[in-house]
Parts: sequence; C-alpha cells; structure tokens
Amino acid sequence: MTTATTYVDSPTSAVQATYSGAGKVGYVKGLVTYMIMDDLEVKPLSTISCITLLSRFSVKDVGVLEEKVVDLGMDEGVKLLKASLQTKSVLTHVFLR
Repeated sequence: MTTATTYVDSPTSAVQATYSGAGKVGYVKGLVTYMIMDDLEVKPLSTISCITLLSRFSVKDVGVLEEKVVDLGMDEGVKLLKASLQTKSVLTHVFLR
C-alpha cells in the first residue's frame, strides 16, 4: 500500500459500445469466442487449445463428445456460485447432475 497508482479513465463511448464490424469501437478488436472449463477457467477458444484439451483428456474418438446448451438464469447462477466454493468440477456439478 505504499506505491502510488494512477487512475486512467476509459472513454465513455468505448465502455458503452459493442463491437460492430464497421465501427470497431471498444476493447475487443474482433469477435472472440471463449471456452469455459469445468473449474471455471476461461480461455480463448482456438484450434490449438481444443487439440491440447483433447490430448490432455486422452480423447481418441471425437464422435463421443457432446455439446450441451444450457439456460443460465438466477437459480443456475446461485448454484454456480455455491458449487464454485465447494468443488473443482463446477459445471459438471451444476448442469450434469
């Protein structure tokens, strides 16, 4: 607490704006897709990260993988918060049980 810091305010338009193809206003320079891991670690989604993940879990047949779309409401948010304090497999605990 002995080091001085400088507050740098962001432009109002950048905070309120969303990415549009023409304007490109904001902090993200393009469409970015993220992957959320079971322990709630967030990573940019890329081909390399997907291959690394499949290798880490020794997945040989990608046909056995499933995509699950979930609705996230207030109840699920509370369950996610509670599970994040109790387990390392948060998404499995909340959405697959």
